[in-house]
Amino acid sequence: MQIAVNYQFLSPVLVLTIAGIVVLMADLYFWEGRNWPLAWLTIGSFVLAIAFGFGLVGKEGTTLSRMLIVDRLSLFFLFFIVIGSILVVLMSVDYFEKHKTKAIGEYYTLIIFASLGAVMMAATADLVMIYIALELTSLSCYICAGYRKHDPKSNEAILKYFLLGLLASATMLYGFSFIYGFTGHTQLADIANALVGPTSRIAVIAGIVFALAAFTFKAASVPFHQWVPDVYEGAPTPVTAYLSVIPKVATFAVLIRILFIGFPLFVAYWRSLFVILSILSMFVGNLLAIPQTNIKRMLGYSSIAHAGYIIMGYAVATNRAVTAILIYVAVYVFMNLGAFAVVVAMSSIAEGDNISDYDGLAKRSPFMAASMTVFMLALAGLPPTAGLWGKVYVFLAAVEKDLWWLALIGLLNAVISLYYYFNVVRHMYIFKSPSERELNVPLSFRSVVWVTVTATLVLGVFPQPLIWLSQISAKGF
Repeated sequence: MQIAVNYQFLSPVLVLTIAGIVVLMADLYFWEGRNWPLAWLTIGSFVLAIAFGFGLVGKEGTTLSRMLIVDRLSLFFLFFIVIGSILVVLMSVDYFEKHKTKAIGEYYTLIIFASLGAVMMAATADLVMIYIALELTSLSCYICAGYRKHDPKSNEAILKYFLLGLLASATMLYGFSFIYGFTGHTQLADIANALVGPTSRIAVIAGIVFALAAFTFKAASVPFHQWVPDVYEGAPTPVTAYLSVIPKVATFAVLIRILFIGFPLFVAYWRSLFVILSILSMFVGNLLAIPQTNIKRMLGYSSIAHAGYIIMGYAVATNRAVTAILIYVAVYVFMNLGAFAVVVAMSSIAEGDNISDYDGLAKRSPFMAASMTVFMLALAGLPPTAGLWGKVYVFLAAVEKDLWWLALIGLLNAVISLYYYFNVVRHMYIFKSPSERELNVPLSFRSVVWVTVTATLVLGVFPQPLIWLSQISAKGF
């Protein structure tokens, strides 16, 4: 069978593939263990991928025999995945410099390949390619989670993440086998056409449930959320930042394609399932975040709650809900990575991940304390931050679909989250620090914080460009 390839449509993927190999070879032959040259080479590769992505704006089509799609949705996720990856690389440089990590070239290579898999997940509508892309991201993330191999917590993180990830992948393949067995297709559009005719609805529903179970693991939502706090705590903090955003964003992208392209005729079934998952994720994430004393574990449970808010969009299952999902995902990239940038800086400088380590931060580093306050406000969904618009659009989409009670549950959970977010602010501004020494925050951390806090505030005050971009990207779904 001849495979049709459009190399222009494939250009961002090819750039990232070549970049991963080039960074690995550069580390092996030219810059072994040299952190900054390899980091800049990685960032340059991501910038080049964005440039090729801009060259595809306004174009739509497929490549690799319809396995990869270029459209507004895939480009939307390409830009935010790559921007998030650049921010993670920037916050990784000084962190691994401080911890004297020697095998740094392999780390940057893994970040590139993980991002490559995430980009492919957002741009595919084929079950085989979905599995390949997801595993490329997952395997890279497994290794990154255990990158500090002499740290017992890091070893525990990779073991839990890897074993549970294998179970999730096997579950997804089992579900895909049901779908393929009863439709005879792997392309989502062909699957949707096949389901119009007579077929075993029970078998297809079982396949959807098994596949969605695996994706709830990747999205860090209930009931497959148990790995999150331990992995977030044990992994190197820049890796935790990456895990909290990029795989989650890619998972929500591929869910849009699977559900709205492949199984629109089964919307009544998967909508009910997502209603339950949304409610459970919001309550479990918010309630279990309250007693946490480790800020990485607290943000881990927070990410479970945010998965619940985003999943509400799938429970609504309208075009406006897809727009709301895109808005939420975009602002989540900036506000969550911004919060983790502060955490990475604190763990590198003050060598502490407990919330009590933030006592008196407002006096030791006013800029970092003010920025962390902005991120906590954004995660709580309060003005004047972009986090407000993510929640507002999700809740409005639910109300328009007569799911006002689900929006009320989401609002209640947003109120609950105020407690643990403002607990961090309270420690920074009210409690006294045992040390009066001013913190000298490296430029790499400050640059990430500047970018994310600016984006969080600007998109909070002027959300229209993001709303417009999300609306045109959601058209057709």
